[in-house]
Amino acid sequence: MKFFQILNKYCLFFLVFSITFENWDPFKLVGSYSVTYLTSILYIGTWIPMIKRNFSLLIYKKYVVPLLFFILIGFISTAFNTIVLEEFKQSYNYRVLLLVFLMMLMASHISSERYLIVKVLNTYVASMILVFILFSFGIGESYEKGRLMLFGENPNLLGMKAVIAFLIVAAKALDQKFSIKRVFVSLALCIPLVSLVLLTASRGAFLSIFIGFSILIFFQKISVFKKTIIIVFGGFSSIFFFSYAMLSNPELQRRLMHSIEQGDIGRNDLWVGALEAINNNLFIGVGFTGVLSEMLRYSGRYIDPHNVFLYVLMSSGILGFIFFMKFIRNVIISQYLTYKITGKTMYLVILLIMLFNMSKAGGGIGKILFWFLFAILIAAGNEVVKVKEKDLIK
Repeated sequence: MKFFQILNKYCLFFLVFSITFENWDPFKLVGSYSVTYLTSILYIGTWIPMIKRNFSLLIYKKYVVPLLFFILIGFISTAFNTIVLEEFKQSYNYRVLLLVFLMMLMASHISSERYLIVKVLNTYVASMILVFILFSFGIGESYEKGRLMLFGENPNLLGMKAVIAFLIVAAKALDQKFSIKRVFVSLALCIPLVSLVLLTASRGAFLSIFIGFSILIFFQKISVFKKTIIIVFGGFSSIFFFSYAMLSNPELQRRLMHSIEQGDIGRNDLWVGALEAINNNLFIGVGFTGVLSEMLRYSGRYIDPHNVFLYVLMSSGILGFIFFMKFIRNVIISQYLTYKITGKTMYLVILLIMLFNMSKAGGGIGKILFWFLFAILIAAGNEVVKVKEKDLIK
């Protein structure tokens, strides 16, 4: 049993490490099966023998059950839709169901060992640093309209992954005691991550740097004097960084200016079309298979709404949306309590930046990154609950 425990732990690290290579199929041996898909299967296989040790009934009831009801309602909505299914698994959104299951396994596993969450986060940051190193050698590099893509990853999602890694490093630096060594180590990690964000020319990722860092400072539990110094220094640094980014990256500058001048972030027509479809199918939804056809009908584009919340409301109607938002509500409450008890800002900033990006991500509900982050947040909240219960018993 000890062997399976160690094996399962390292498979978790492999899975987390592979998340940044979600679309990479390096040997072209498995068609559409990416590195992340294969490591997911490996992790699930090594998790099953550890079910008695890893499984958390609390996590299942509080977080998984609402999502299962959302998928069930979406399945029923699909049954009422006239779109012909190519495969039965489309009717219950097989990918989302698999990711919810994977989220539960990771969250339960991470919360079963107190310090595992730190190692998992370090693994994620290390994987993003490796992405930058490989990019520096020209490995996996490609461009789409002047925007960096790595290993087939969408520039917006690549920017999001880099931002999350950056905020993890920044939050750790702020949450720990000040030291010159820690500052230099943090800068050495942050500079490559910010460079990746700029190269993707992702407006959302770029703004997430400023929003995330502002959240870290605002919620930091330190003296007013120290917070004022950080705000002043951070303000000047932000101005310098913004100016540098605009001068060094013409594509990012063009995209930001277009959004400011036109009031369009490239998703306005999609959101308007989605809202019209929702208005006409508010209670029952259009089903999982009806989203793309309805988007074509109302927006003229055969593409998802680029907003996870609109996608949920559109596919499963108001009832499915309520269950999905119950899951989101439980995560928010958990992180609020975690912050109040521990004073750590890391998980809070991950949650807020993640929700911000979910509101504009194309196909976001089917991306492993978001469900991995939910697993981290759930595990962090569950760990605080267990520690609190032990303190009460004492």
